[in-house]
Amino acid sequence: MLGVVLNALLPVVVTLGLGVIAGWRHDEDMKAALSLNRMVFLYALPLALFAGTVVIPRTELLSDWALLLAISAGTFAPFLAAYIGARTIFGRPMQASALQAMAFGFPAIAFIGIPILTPLIGSKATIVVDVAGLTGNLVILPVTLLLLSFGQTLVRSPDAGKPASGRAAITATILPTLGDALFQPVVLSPAIAILFVLIGLQTPAILTSSFKLLGSTVGGLSLFASGIILRAQSPKFSLPASASTLARLLLIPGLVYIGLTLTGADANLRKMSVLALAIPAAPMQVILATRYHTDESENAAFLLYSYVLCIPTLAFFIWLTG
Repeated sequence: MLGVVLNALLPVVVTLGLGVIAGWRHDEDMKAALSLNRMVFLYALPLALFAGTVVIPRTELLSDWALLLAISAGTFAPFLAAYIGARTIFGRPMQASALQAMAFGFPAIAFIGIPILTPLIGSKATIVVDVAGLTGNLVILPVTLLLLSFGQTLVRSPDAGKPASGRAAITATILPTLGDALFQPVVLSPAIAILFVLIGLQTPAILTSSFKLLGSTVGGLSLFASGIILRAQSPKFSLPASASTLARLLLIPGLVYIGLTLTGADANLRKMSVLALAIPAAPMQVILATRYHTDESENAAFLLYSYVLCIPTLAFFIWLTG
């Protein structure tokens, strides 16, 4: 089992560590890391999502509803619960609450799902990544971007949060923010790919292979840039980051395992869903934290804890799911 875990996670740890070393040696700095993250966010990740989704057979896409339901429940429900709790119980600002909710509900499946899951579940890893992307990239990411953008608008213009003129306020703030979130390349690309699959529109193989050339760099570049950021910010102990890490790696996949067991789900569905949800945090959280200048150190700490602690927690869930 240790060999399987190391085979899945060692490339991730090494790449993250190389980023830390690059930052420590001053070969790269925060400016370079942010530039790499921006390239991933605007180009590499959208291309990877499109190329990975558009080749799924329509029957396969439509038949994986149970997997979609399980992963959706294990991502969106924790996201919603964490956001409401952060806002109402802990009184955190909108942007900080959105990022904390993303920590709960957005594992790095799109970024590093293939290299981690392939040694564990074989060729089904691609399907799991694509199914998880439906919820993550079409629901959680747009909602997070909306909350971050709207929170930024409120900070810059506090009067935008007042109910002054109803329809005028919606037109002036919410609609432009919603449009900005929904028209991000990382949101549009999988949506277009799914539409192509559903209507049976074939994408030339030479085009998808061209997209994969840059898209295949997503995991490496994101982790390397995250390592640079970790070194630059030197994250210290953070109670919210620690709680989020434990919830992300233990509580959420554990609850999904219990739920699927009680409902009589087959072993393969349990294994695919639980292992996907046991994947550590997405570098996207650090990308957005630095982009919106919100709790950068806390989110960097969460990323660090997540990758360190996922080795024993993922080993536990590999053992649990057989």
